[in-house]
Amino acid sequence: MPHTRFEPTQPVVERIARALHHPLFLLHRSDSIFFILGATGNVYTVMLSSTPTCTCPDRTTSCKHILFVLIRALGVSVDDTCLRRRTLQPCQLSCLLGTPMSPEALAEVSLRERFHQLFSKRKKHGGSGDVKENEEGTMCFVCLEEMEKGDKVATCSTCWNLIHEECLMRWKRSRGRRSANCVICRAR
Repeated sequence: MPHTRFEPTQPVVERIARALHHPLFLLHRSDSIFFILGATGNVYTVMLSSTPTCTCPDRTTSCKHILFVLIRALGVSVDDTCLRRRTLQPCQLSCLLGTPMSPEALAEVSLRERFHQLFSKRKKHGGSGDVKENEEGTMCFVCLEEMEKGDKVATCSTCWNLIHEECLMRWKRSRGRRSANCVICRAR
């Protein structure tokens, strides 16, 4: 059976064009949740799941923010058939969530830091691997244990997620000579 090419409807074509050309930027990613700075300055939350969702008012089909995450942040081809469907297959979702983010999709560092200050109420901090004191109740994404007050933790400067310093060191050792990118968002 011949492979059929994705022929999007006009509304989807227009949304893809907006996702590609509007000034949209990724402020923060936490696993399957993406915080997008919209063209008007509003922040929208896109959640990739079997049925991707966005907090913007556009409810008809995949909005430009969902398409931005798929195309510009995760590198999905504009010809991919997943762009015309409302749902993602489990294998597609797993593959997408394991894909590193495109650095071109990221908002500038000052915007990401400001977002971090306002929405996660954590102190401003430096680059990947910086050590800081942890707030009690946060879970380490590596060992999946709750962090205790006073535990030494490391922070990624791209996704701002925390992991135990010891878990980070184990991860770096396991990488050998390869560079140790973030365990969560895959940023370098």
